[in-house]
Amino acid sequence: MTDPELHDALVEETAEQDVPGFLKKRDLCRGLLLSGCGVYHVAHYTTGVLDFALDLLDHPSAPGPDEEDPSQHREAYRRVGAQLVYRVSELHRRLGELHTGALIRTVVQTRTGLVFCNSVVGNEHIVGFAAVPGADTGPVADPSRVSVVDQAAARLASDLRRLLRQRSQNPGGWEADTDGETTSPATSEEFHPHRSGAPSPDGTLTALRPQGLHYLSHHRMGEQEWAVDILDHPDLDPFFNRGITVADRRDRYQRLAGDLSLLALQVGRDLRRAVVGNVTRLVLDVEMGAVYYYRLSPDDYLVGVTLSQDSVARADEDLAAVARRFTATA
Repeated sequence: MTDPELHDALVEETAEQDVPGFLKKRDLCRGLLLSGCGVYHVAHYTTGVLDFALDLLDHPSAPGPDEEDPSQHREAYRRVGAQLVYRVSELHRRLGELHTGALIRTVVQTRTGLVFCNSVVGNEHIVGFAAVPGADTGPVADPSRVSVVDQAAARLASDLRRLLRQRSQNPGGWEADTDGETTSPATSEEFHPHRSGAPSPDGTLTALRPQGLHYLSHHRMGEQEWAVDILDHPDLDPFFNRGITVADRRDRYQRLAGDLSLLALQVGRDLRRAVVGNVTRLVLDVEMGAVYYYRLSPDDYLVGVTLSQDSVARADEDLAAVARRFTATA
C-alpha cells in the first residue's frame, strides 16, 4: 500500500467530549496506521470509554463482511475494543497474586488476526487490530509473523507514555540490549529443574534458561500433564522475597495455567464480532516478565512464563519452538 492510498482510506472519530490532550495522542495513533505496518484499526480508551478511534476499514486490504454497513462495522470494532479493555482489567486483577506488577501488554493471535491492548497509564489503554500476513497454515501460532505489528504497538504505547513524561515499561522486552548475553540452558550436573506430573518430552528442558523461559507446562482435557521450571535457579533469586516464595509462585502459576484455556475462550468470544477464529496465542505481559498460552489443539495447550522483562520476546519465541516440536512428535 502506498501512502496516498492509506491517507485516502483513513477515517477518524473522536468522542463527543473532545479534549486538547487527545490531539498529540491521536497524531501518534495516526502515524501507526499510516506506517503501513498492517494495523487497520486503533482506538484509545479511558476507563473503558472510547476517546477516539482511527481506521483503514475502507481500504480493500482490511477484512470485513461486504454486506455489513460500514458504520456498523466500525461500531463493532469500537465495542469489541471496549470489551477487551474490560477483560484486560479483570486479568490485571487476577494476575496481581503473582506479584509481578501491572499488566502492561496483552496480545491475542488467531489464524487470521492479531489484537493488542496495551496499557498507557492507569486507566488509559490503546487497542488495535491487524491482519496476520499470508496464510497461517502451521500447527501452532508463530509470533514472528506478527512481530512487526507487535513491536509497532509497543512503541506506540511507549510514545504515548512519554507524552505524559513517563518512561517506557519496555513492553515486549524489545528495548533490551541482549547482545552478548548467554542463553545456555539451565540444566547441568549442578542444577536440575523442578518437575511434576508425567515426564516432559525430549528437548523441553533445553528451552528453560535464566535469560528466557522459567516455567513450562502442558495441559490436556483441562488437566495438567506435566510441568517443569527453574524458578529456584540461583540467577532468579532476586525475583523472590518473604512475600512471594518459589513454592508460592509455582503453585500460583499452576492454578493460572489451569484456567488459561477458559480465559482464551472468553477472550475469543469477546472478539468474535471483529476477529475470526480461535485464540491460538495469548500473551499477558506484566511489568516483570510475561505469561504465554499456546493452543496446540482443541484439547491441548502449553503455558510458559518468564520473570524477566528483557527476555519477554525471546521466551515467546522459545515457547513457540517447543510448541512446534511438540506438535511434530504428537
